Amino acid sequence: MTDIDTLDDLLPVLVRGQILFIGEIVGTQQFPQLVADLVMNAAIDGQPTVVGLEVPFSEPLDGERWGEFWTRDASFADGRSSRSMAELVTLLADLRGAGHSVTTVGLDGAWVAPGSAIDLEALGDLERDRDEAMAGHLLAAMDAEPQATAIVLAGAEHTGVTRGSGTMASIVAPWFPGSVALVGLASGGDALTLMADGPRPVPVLADAGVGVGAVWSAEPGSDGHHGFVNLGVVTAAEPFASAA
Repeated sequence: MTDIDTLDDLLPVLVRGQILFIGEIVGTQQFPQLVADLVMNAAIDGQPTVVGLEVPFSEPLDGERWGEFWTRDASFADGRSSRSMAELVTLLADLRGAGHSVTTVGLDGAWVAPGSAIDLEALGDLERDRDEAMAGHLLAAMDAEPQATAIVLAGAEHTGVTRGSGTMASIVAPWFPGSVALVGLASGGDALTLMADGPRPVPVLADAGVGVGAVWSAEPGSDGHHGFVNLGVVTAAEPFASAA
């Protein structure tokens, strides 16, 4: 479970009409768990929540069916399709099944395995700029749930909000004043990373002198984020069980 003080830092952001963008360290157990803990707190409070994940929009995300993105050959799999991410998807689906207003939206383009036929229905998104397409999927989900708050978990290259930078968050954030973008940090550990020989745990550089928790200011810094969330020593996620 996420450190309680870190949750207390972040819960005030989860209000109607605001988005919390988290630029995760991909391939850890802790960043999907952070989102799970935040959503469970929002659900207890009766707050409708949209959760945007850096997975294909074409995936069912119902916690029962797992498409090609999750079951692809391990030589193509990365931390975005880890077991920890699958567990997050399942938890969000379970919360929906229990009657909570939780919407899960895949932000990324459809997974197209090398040599496979392209789904013509997805061709329009595949031809668009990636961040622009991700922004479109998030905006559509927010438009469908106008009373919701949102949490977005994606790589830090997508979550900076500097205007004109072309990132997904920079396109979306102006529509939702008060939104906060935080880059994910760690105090060391490992993350599941796709290497030339397949996915394996790789050491994560510790951010010396940065304490565990979340800190941010009113204006974004040079990296496009308002501040950071440090989850301490992180642990590499396991590959999705069906990846071969």
